[in-house]
Amino acid sequence: MLLQIVLAAVIFASPTLAQELELDFDSFDFDDDFEIIIEDTPAPTSLDLSAVVGLSYSGIGVLDESWTAQFNISNEHNFGSLGFLEWAGNVALNDDDMSLNLTRIHLQNSAGDFSWKLGKYRIGWGEIEGTPVLDILNSALSFGSGLGGDELPGQWFAGLDYFPNSMTISSFVGVAPEVAHSTPTDSSTDVEIGIKAEIPTVSGSVSFYAAQLIPQSGVVDINADTSHAEPYILTGISANHSIGSVLLEIDVAGKFGLQRSTDLALSEHSRIDAAIGLEYAASNTMQITAAVTAEHWLEQSQNYFLPDGFLSPQTTANYILGVSETLMEGKLSVSANKLGALNNTANVAAVSASYAYSEKLEFGASAMWMNIEAGTPLESMDGFKQFGLTSTFHF
Repeated sequence: MLLQIVLAAVIFASPTLAQELELDFDSFDFDDDFEIIIEDTPAPTSLDLSAVVGLSYSGIGVLDESWTAQFNISNEHNFGSLGFLEWAGNVALNDDDMSLNLTRIHLQNSAGDFSWKLGKYRIGWGEIEGTPVLDILNSALSFGSGLGGDELPGQWFAGLDYFPNSMTISSFVGVAPEVAHSTPTDSSTDVEIGIKAEIPTVSGSVSFYAAQLIPQSGVVDINADTSHAEPYILTGISANHSIGSVLLEIDVAGKFGLQRSTDLALSEHSRIDAAIGLEYAASNTMQITAAVTAEHWLEQSQNYFLPDGFLSPQTTANYILGVSETLMEGKLSVSANKLGALNNTANVAAVSASYAYSEKLEFGASAMWMNIEAGTPLESMDGFKQFGLTSTFHF
């Protein structure tokens, strides 16, 4: 899944996010990122069932074995004038630990130029999927959580869309934002609220954004060793434009009221985030993608710190390069990705393949290597490797 790979790149290369990441190397499972599940779109009221099992070897130096198994189920229900109810969930076993997960459940309906949606689902903002410029309305990746199924979990939203002429105006309220904290703290009771206006152009579209959001990861006050997640304001713009077989994409956001830690206390600051990317359809079966993302703090008059004494730089930049190909009349899908920090402090290489033996049975394989420079927040992950096999059965 390209979304998860891009997010992984940003987490590895950005100290801002890396400070909140606690990783269990024994269960750091990248099978999700490279598993490609081919499923037909279910008809209304249809029950969709699949089972996935995986075996992986991962670690630094000595590779530890782990196994996962997951049963996925989803369904749709037509309630007539009340609307459509959709839901999806899974039961997962990870090295004998069992979990029950509801990834999506929402009721949606429309009337005239309006539509609404209420429940647990994902909202995608921005043009460059997965980068933390504008695509920041869902919880971040949870590594080591098993196979994860064919979709990432959503959060609880109430959404309203309006379609005047050719425009689309979308709004939402997030009633229970999820925040990852590395140290104990009181849970946030703030809500998220945002609005987006999308305007089509001749060969693409332009969108404008405004929101009050909660950080996905708490900011650590290194003096008090406490984690905080206070609301901040976002304004942004994104656009895409197609030129022949190339789709150009850009996201830009201003974020005001973000917190940073000095050696004494937290203070509020503003940051500009930007990303530029392209998708190139080299053929009917091959796609090449590339993107660069940067974060720049507008003020750096003194030192700001991440946990464990690492300095927070004023500017960070990350990249991703990827190529995917479909062969054997769509039965075999392969991909390769290179991602990390532009200053070469973090690099990840990954390859994956998926083969559809039949409409019901599919096999997958993946491999990943990480190189992290010493003296950076994720230095303990240097040399991490993972190799995995999966099989998926659709009932």
